Amino acid sequence: MSIVKFHNNKTPIWQNASGEQVPVKFVPKTDKLKETLAAKLHKSALNVEACLNALHQDMNIAFEDIKNAVKAEYQIKTGKSKAQGKGSFTWFNFDKSLKVEADMNDIVKWDNGLMTEALELLNKYIDGSLTDSNVLIKELVNKAFANTKGMIDSGKVFQILRYEDKIKNTSFQKACQLMKQAQSIDRTKLYMRIWEKCSDGQYRNINLNFSSI
Repeated sequence: MSIVKFHNNKTPIWQNASGEQVPVKFVPKTDKLKETLAAKLHKSALNVEACLNALHQDMNIAFEDIKNAVKAEYQIKTGKSKAQGKGSFTWFNFDKSLKVEADMNDIVKWDNGLMTEALELLNKYIDGSLTDSNVLIKELVNKAFANTKGMIDSGKVFQILRYEDKIKNTSFQKACQLMKQAQSIDRTKLYMRIWEKCSDGQYRNINLNFSSI
């Protein structure tokens, strides 16, 4: 629950983070400007968040509707049931001026105890001898177990597991077994992108990501 509150020039007493009460006439002009702009941005951000949540819900409903329609159409045409697995699914509007991409991905959860034990075995294998393959595995291990968010990088772990059949070292094999035992599906998440066709014939992704602006 949010505890955000804002003051304005009509508020006679302002309260700071330490709980101290300051008469408005003693509040610096810069702090008043910060307060005003922070309140404005906060209100806009909440409105955008609500719109994005509504859009995401609409996207989920649209994905389910299209998926079911495609399955029903396939069954009518072939007399067989179409298995709809996870992965990428793309559809267009009638004149192909809009394209919608949907990716259904499993979010993996890792058991910390098993992954810690696996990391010890991987390091034992890496320290055993310095080879070209070890250098590659060491780089993957460093990225898999120590990414910038302090969490397991699932993509890098799965890259390590690709070497299970190639590297016959006992420690490495045991580490792979532990990593496979450590994973479980936490939830399945839907990612969707909407593209509009431009006059040059190319599709432009409608940007819903601040980091790419």
